[in-house]
Amino acid sequence: MKPMASGKVGRVLISNDDGIDAAGLKVLEDIAYSLAQDVWVFAPDDNCSGYGRALTLKRDLKVTKHGDKRYSCDGTPADCMVLALNHFMKSSMPDLVLSGVNLGMNIADDITCSGTIGAAWEATVHGIPSIAISQKINRQKMPVDPMDAYTITRAEALPVLTDLIKKGWAEDVIMNINFPSDQPKGIKPFPVGRHKASDEILPSDAENAFRIGLLRQRRHVHNHDDYFGIMNDYITVTPLALNMTSQQELDDLKVLFDDRNG
Repeated sequence: MKPMASGKVGRVLISNDDGIDAAGLKVLEDIAYSLAQDVWVFAPDDNCSGYGRALTLKRDLKVTKHGDKRYSCDGTPADCMVLALNHFMKSSMPDLVLSGVNLGMNIADDITCSGTIGAAWEATVHGIPSIAISQKINRQKMPVDPMDAYTITRAEALPVLTDLIKKGWAEDVIMNINFPSDQPKGIKPFPVGRHKASDEILPSDAENAFRIGLLRQRRHVHNHDDYFGIMNDYITVTPLALNMTSQQELDDLKVLFDDRNG
C-alpha cells in the first residue's frame, strides 16, 4: 500500500469469518467509517471460522443484499472477496480491505486456518492492501453483551490502522493485528510463532464420528514471537508475506540438484 499522509483512504471493503450478523463486524464498520467515507460490506452468511482461504467451486453461491453496499453470501470469507472484487465492486474497487474483528486471536499456527486472514489474503492476491484484525478473549469471562468483548479493539484500533496507512507496506504483504483481552502494554511488531502441541479429539454420539476440540498449547514459548506478544498483553502487528518460500531450503535444493545434474 502506498503511504497515505492523511491516514485515510477513499473506499474500504470489510469482511470477516464470524458472519454478517457478528458483533465484531459492526465494530469494524464503525472503525472503517473513521478511515473512509465509502464503506462496503461483504461477509459470509454464517460463521466460517477455520475455513482459511477455502473457495467454493462445486456449487453456486447465493448472494443476499442487506442494504446499500452491504452483502453476504453462503460461502467462505475468500468467496466473499472473489465475488466482491471480480463482480460487485469491479467498477469501484476498494483502496483497502479490513477483515474482522475476529472473536478470538489469530496468531502462530492458527494463521493459515483463519478465515479472517483468508479473506485478507485473498484480497491481497487480487492486489488490494489488506489488514486482518482479531481480538483475544477470555472464554471464562465472556461478557453477556457480545459488543463488550471488543472493548480493547474499539479503543485502540483506529490509531494503529491510521499509523499503518500513513506508513504504507509492500503490495505482497498482509498485515495481521491482534488485540489483547486486557489493557495493552503497548504495540509491538512480532514474527509468526508456534504454539500448537496437539488437538483434543471428542467422540460424537453418532457412529464413527468425531469432533476436533481445543488445541493443546506448547509449554515452551519463545519471547520474540506473536504468541508471546499477545499472551503478554501487547497489541501484535505481524506482516505476512504471500511468498511463503523458505529461501534457505530453496538455496540448499539448488545445490543438491545442481550437483545431481552435473
